[in-house]
Amino acid sequence: MPASMGRAYDEAIEQHYRKIAEDFGLTATSTMADEITRRLETEAILEFVRVALDARGEESRTRPANILDVGCGNGYTLERLLERYPDQSFVGVEKSDELRALASSRFRQEGRVTVVAGDIRNPGFAPPGSADIIICQRVLINLLDPGDQKRSLENTIAVLSDATASGPGGKCLFIEAFTRYLLKLNEARAEFELPPIPPAHHNLYLPDDFFGMPQLRPFVGSDIPPANFLSTHYYVTRVLHPVVSANKAVIRNSEFVRFFSEALNQNVGDYSPLRLHAFEKIREAPSDA
Repeated sequence: MPASMGRAYDEAIEQHYRKIAEDFGLTATSTMADEITRRLETEAILEFVRVALDARGEESRTRPANILDVGCGNGYTLERLLERYPDQSFVGVEKSDELRALASSRFRQEGRVTVVAGDIRNPGFAPPGSADIIICQRVLINLLDPGDQKRSLENTIAVLSDATASGPGGKCLFIEAFTRYLLKLNEARAEFELPPIPPAHHNLYLPDDFFGMPQLRPFVGSDIPPANFLSTHYYVTRVLHPVVSANKAVIRNSEFVRFFSEALNQNVGDYSPLRLHAFEKIREAPSDA
């Protein structure tokens, strides 16, 4: 792997994930303390991969898929994927030394999973065209420079297997946070005189048009959750529960939240900054020039 690209914000991000590794170890709540959000994210990823694998079968691609988890953290998602799809090949890329060590320990006796050091900001963080399926879960928002975010998206697209004359190329899933939907959430909170929630100190949320790239088109499947798959849960945890609780605080993992997040329709409104976007790689249209 090329040397990591240094940035002024790197130390803050590294300190944050060093503490996460120390506090949460191999648990599911590492990098996501909200248990329901973690569960819904994981279910969404598993369904996306299933649909992507089915599409590979329809395209007569019979070899095991190379599945890349960018920013794999402690390896929790990779382990769930391996349990569900044991016949595929998996690579986890992780920049944090501490989280990467945890992920490596999880798969020490497992030959189907490789965990490597890598920085998504580097063009060579993984071999070009090497991944059939890519998972990018709350990674781009950890890059605190818009230019780094866009270059990292370009680098990720380059790693996807290329489209051919007979069909599209690799599939990718992004779960990332967007500024507009945080504003929507805070509008809902303001109706009850709740203070606005800012982005976490280690996050830079994305603009609406961030994924507007000519090499990507939406990858659609009836079993892939919609972009707003976390909306109801965010309204329950960040608006409804604070309104009815005595101290007005956001309380994750409470019985109140568990009940209403399960009882209500899940994909209502646009109250979650975290959104799901699935794409497949296509050939760029030729220039008119």
